[in-house]
Amino acid sequence: MSLSTPDMPVNFYTKMRRYIAAAMLICPSLGVSEQNANAAASEPASTEITLWIGAMSEARKAHEASVIRLALERSRDPYGSYQLNVVDSTHSRPRTIRNLSKGHIAQVITAPARTYQVDSKTQPLIGIPIPLLKGLLGNRVAIVRRDRVADFNNIKTLPQLRQFNAGLGAGWLDQDYFRNGKLTFTTGADLPQLFNMLAHGRFDYLPLGMLEADSALAASKYASDLTIVENLTIHYPLPVYAYVSHNRPDIIERLTLGLTRASKDGSLDALFDQHYGQIKIPNLNAVSIELPATAPN
Repeated sequence: MSLSTPDMPVNFYTKMRRYIAAAMLICPSLGVSEQNANAAASEPASTEITLWIGAMSEARKAHEASVIRLALERSRDPYGSYQLNVVDSTHSRPRTIRNLSKGHIAQVITAPARTYQVDSKTQPLIGIPIPLLKGLLGNRVAIVRRDRVADFNNIKTLPQLRQFNAGLGAGWLDQDYFRNGKLTFTTGADLPQLFNMLAHGRFDYLPLGMLEADSALAASKYASDLTIVENLTIHYPLPVYAYVSHNRPDIIERLTLGLTRASKDGSLDALFDQHYGQIKIPNLNAVSIELPATAPN
């Protein structure tokens, strides 16, 4: 049987296609591997993402890692499978900015707004504007030594709070608000060191978010020596967002889609309730001291 006709010349590639077609007619199974290969080629490659969650409480680490995992799940269509790695090593703010912008230790971080913002037109990290903690991280309660509770129960105003020295993390954005409020503070490297310093009288109180204070205190070595002041809260705007290295637009797009879907379908709220639903809410009659967002002139 001829594979060509007298009135139509056949080049080499046309002949090859016709030979393959003829072979497929004789043995259809020969095409199975080719079909499988085409199907595999059409599927998106698995996305590998590293999330950095250092320098925060264990409660936040667990919740915010779950949030990123939820966003990746909600964006399987169209982005495909994923592998999420989580690292919690501690780095200084400049090193964190440098390493994350280049994707050295991770490509994704969760942090309060402006924490890793720099004075440049090009930001090293791009924020996804969907709040992860409902703005509640800025609702702070004061952890103090048990023998100092009475001193803090009498605080009613910002000038009265200025009489006491706070303990803050070395890279915490909170420092800006405390400076704006003319409040004094002492810094520590991380939460374990801050708890140790507070227990030994290096400062007077440790302001932590109401979402994390109970669990952080319970996990410390000083739960029997320290307590939370129930009649005082300190508030300043501290929304938490997911940030992605500027050179990974693919991850930015994927997490934006996943978080948007999770926000709309209620799964983001459900995850928040799963982690924080049992959190003890401060006394509704507690004094609330608002710290100014900008420094007074």
